[in-house]
Amino acid sequence: MMPSIPARADVVVAGSGAAGLTAALAAATQGADVLLVERAGHLGGTSALSGGRVWIPAGDLSGGDTPAAAAAYLDGIFSHRYRHMTEAFIATAPEMARFVEGHSEHRFVACRRYPDYDPSRPGATLRGRALDMLPLDSRKLDPLARNVLLPPGYLPMSFAEWDTWRYPDHFDWDLLRERERTGVRTGGAALVAALADGAVKAGARILTGVRLAGTGQSGSGQSGPGQSGPGPGSAVVERGGQMTTVAATAVILATGGFDWDRQLRGRWQPAAQRASGAPPSNTGDGLRIAEQAGAITDNMAEGWWMPMMAVPGETLLGEQFYRSLIRERGLPRQIMVNAAGRRFVNEARPYNEIGKALHRESGPVHLIFDETYRATYPMPGVPRDGPVPGWVASGRSIAGLASTIGADSATLAATVRRWNQACATGADRDFGRGEDAYQQFCGDPAVRPNPSLGPLDQAPYYAVEVLAGTIGTKGGPVTDIDGAVLSQDGGTIAGLYAVGNAAAFWTADGYPGPGATLAVGMTMGYRAGRHAAASG
Repeated sequence: MMPSIPARADVVVAGSGAAGLTAALAAATQGADVLLVERAGHLGGTSALSGGRVWIPAGDLSGGDTPAAAAAYLDGIFSHRYRHMTEAFIATAPEMARFVEGHSEHRFVACRRYPDYDPSRPGATLRGRALDMLPLDSRKLDPLARNVLLPPGYLPMSFAEWDTWRYPDHFDWDLLRERERTGVRTGGAALVAALADGAVKAGARILTGVRLAGTGQSGSGQSGPGQSGPGPGSAVVERGGQMTTVAATAVILATGGFDWDRQLRGRWQPAAQRASGAPPSNTGDGLRIAEQAGAITDNMAEGWWMPMMAVPGETLLGEQFYRSLIRERGLPRQIMVNAAGRRFVNEARPYNEIGKALHRESGPVHLIFDETYRATYPMPGVPRDGPVPGWVASGRSIAGLASTIGADSATLAATVRRWNQACATGADRDFGRGEDAYQQFCGDPAVRPNPSLGPLDQAPYYAVEVLAGTIGTKGGPVTDIDGAVLSQDGGTIAGLYAVGNAAAFWTADGYPGPGATLAVGMTMGYRAGRHAAASG
């Protein structure tokens, strides 16, 4: 039987990603009566589909990193308009990480070889800020916490294991299949499961299939900066078409972005956007509720940009599932070309920067690779032996491939020829591919002198279309450093909070390192949960 919806709660959290679950855990450990509602049938949202890395500057596992170094690095990556938010993040993120370990089964592990995304900037580090986790045995968790959304192709592999194995021929498939059988989780799925388990054991109630439809807030009940008012009074939730009002002192919006609302995306996002790594349940619920309460919004045109591809037949919750292209672009023997058949970007740059480059292209973009790449490196949906799927463009020659993808054959041939010449010399004079620590990390360590360079010279040749995508929109209500939503006049809207991609991400268009999305969301969730509990 479905558990009943309670008549009241001190704090209602909407959304079960890492930000919402951290908020629920923080509030519950402070003694608040917490209800978390998730509109989908599984927990986790975008967080569960992610790699689960969390970027913690100056943390306990960062190997000598300092707040000053982190501030220097983030200066110019994050928006200067929200410097106070950056300062709060740097000061609180290590505390949040310790709190999560102290109140859940999650155990952080430093990614010892994962550089920041812009290693040339002052204050950058080459290791230690990105944290993974130990594999998690879900059999130890509350049964509710095991109900986590899993993406197609999910493998329970830790980052350290990937960094050691790198390519499928080296994977310990017996270990991975055993983990699948026994329910051992890694990545975002493990992070969500551990946080959910911690929240339940701290006393929070979690309901799936329940959607937050609104609050008692209607633009009234505002208070001045730093003040607290009477709270929203209620949260209106919907299950199976039936509305229920829950009396509440605070409501925390953690519903994710508006990736799957076509109207909002068409209004705010770049026209080139065609894909999302967020689940279809992310349709801007939090944004609409905050606007109805009189919130001021910002960063609506920004997102966590990601080049993506669609593998036909892969679906998630009834919609096409999109694969992120992260390390595939840093490997040798592949390039990306635009509709004219020309390279237009350093393919090995961080995905957020590739996403921006894709926004400037008006026609289709393809990633081109040769037979040696196919036989050596992983490409989503493309087997390394056996027949190549019909949706993958192919040709016995570069000219034949050009005809298949609609590019000019002479232009594409010239592009490949220039690329092969660059590989022969070991330097990409056009875009400098493989010249910094991050790009080299994403390459093939066995290839020298530049692990990112390798010619396209082994027929047949293949191409997959690359789509401009996002792993989360960044626009939403502006908040203070504790996640309290700000009103149009600059005061706080009493009892209303927003965290994660449901809030205005004050990072602007910056993306400092692997796991920054989760780190900021969880840190703000931690601050919001504690503040909401104390205010009640």
